[in-house]
Amino acid sequence: MHDLTLDLAVANPLVLIADDDKNTRELLGTMLQREGFRVESAADGQEAVKKAFKVIPDLILLDIQMPGLDGFEVLGKLRAEPTTEHIPIIVISAAARDSHDVVKGLGLGADDYLLKPFAAPELIARVYSKMKARQLEDSLLKRTQELEALVRVGRELNQGLTLEDLGDRLLGVAMEQFNATKAVLTLFNGQERIMERRRGLEKVKTDLLTTDTLGSLTFSDKEPLLVSDISEDKRVSAILNGTNCKSGIAAPLMHQNEIHGVLVLGHEQPNHFSNHDLRVLRSIAEQSALAIRNAQLYQQLHEYAQGLESMVETRTQALQSAQTQLMRADKLAALGTLAAGVAHEVNNPLQPILSSLELALEDLDSGRQVERELLEYAMRDVVRIKKIVSSLLDFARPATSTLAPTDVNTLVSDVLSLAGKQLQVTGIKIKTTYAPMRKIIASGDQLKQVFLNLMVNAMDAMKGGGELTITTYEQEGYATVELQDTGTGIPQETLEKIFDPFFTTKPSGTGLGLSVSHSIIEGHGGLIAVESELNRGTRFTVKLPVIADSAAQ
Repeated sequence: MHDLTLDLAVANPLVLIADDDKNTRELLGTMLQREGFRVESAADGQEAVKKAFKVIPDLILLDIQMPGLDGFEVLGKLRAEPTTEHIPIIVISAAARDSHDVVKGLGLGADDYLLKPFAAPELIARVYSKMKARQLEDSLLKRTQELEALVRVGRELNQGLTLEDLGDRLLGVAMEQFNATKAVLTLFNGQERIMERRRGLEKVKTDLLTTDTLGSLTFSDKEPLLVSDISEDKRVSAILNGTNCKSGIAAPLMHQNEIHGVLVLGHEQPNHFSNHDLRVLRSIAEQSALAIRNAQLYQQLHEYAQGLESMVETRTQALQSAQTQLMRADKLAALGTLAAGVAHEVNNPLQPILSSLELALEDLDSGRQVERELLEYAMRDVVRIKKIVSSLLDFARPATSTLAPTDVNTLVSDVLSLAGKQLQVTGIKIKTTYAPMRKIIASGDQLKQVFLNLMVNAMDAMKGGGELTITTYEQEGYATVELQDTGTGIPQETLEKIFDPFFTTKPSGTGLGLSVSHSIIEGHGGLIAVESELNRGTRFTVKLPVIADSAAQ
């Protein structure tokens, strides 16, 4: 067998041999059949044209000199008809020694020219080559048609917002695309039907998607399905109940692994739909599912907005509670990142305490006077642990919105004392420059959360170590804090989204940190901005309005 492979729709490609020489026809037929091809033959030009229109071969081997119609005339007739214009044709001739004949044959649409005598391997190789080329052409054409269909569907679906309008538009474009005569779109909420749209079925009173129909099977299997001939398909008893459809295709409208509807197309003729149609319908269904889901959400939002005036106060309280919970969750996430550093800070003084107490107990057991210095060592380290735990608990408690005159430098220093050890453990050097600034009116708890988020982000950006520079200064009535890291930086396309809720590039991130921080700073009448350069680092700038001198007095 030949080492080239074909991926054709037919298992055994069909070759039509048109040659007036019987021996040549038989020889070519034997060669091709040994390669697994099916063969039809024609002894003259008229018979060649007739058979080509009837059997639609996958390739034609065409002699030039034949009685009746010669090969050039056969070429012209075949290329003039849509059903045969794309069939690969290899001209075989013993007489066409003149280059003019070759040019003429290729100009009329021949795909290749082979002169007698020829070697069998060469002929077989050219047959495979032309079939493969035609297969690739067909595949590209189908893909182009599929993309055009999706563009057309997208254009139609983007023109409507209501479910009813979307359903009508989807049925119209689907019937046009697949030349279907009947169509039904059924939408579901769970197992409950919420809408049905029909085309070509307006007079059918029965339930179209009863058990054993194509639509019901598609709904249960959640997979696109093709029935080429209902009389030969044992899976279903009808394409659409109460109709005479002989063939049909159907696809589920799936969004996030949940089925929202079923689209079924039918036709009175068997074998009307192809596997290519099924692939296109699958793509259309995926696009339609998203549009329909968006329409459902839009409808829910519209209904919610209509009744919103009667529940403004309740909803506002719910939103405030949700915001508080988000801030709380984000704060605990940041604390989790610092857990290793805090444990290190607590474990360090435990060893001196333990050693001091062990020595004191030895003194007591031996009747010696306990050295005061040992107890003082233990007391000092206990106080140190108490301060660490107190600082951690202060930060972890639910955030308050109590506003009071606040020193920004003190806030930053307090957060750095909590996060500094973990930064150092990960190989990050800390450089601080604090300038005198007037106080601000703020919730200290909330601002500590902002600065901790920014420090944790800087630590995540410098996994291999680096430098974090924190600078404070007052400028144009704002207390300003800059945090500059030497990390990996942020791509420009990501930079525009980092303050969006739930946007994150971290595998285990919540996408809340910077969004919550942005809300807190805006709530204080301030600004937060970011600049970044890939592989150079990122700088966050926080600006908070200071208290005017007269107000401070």
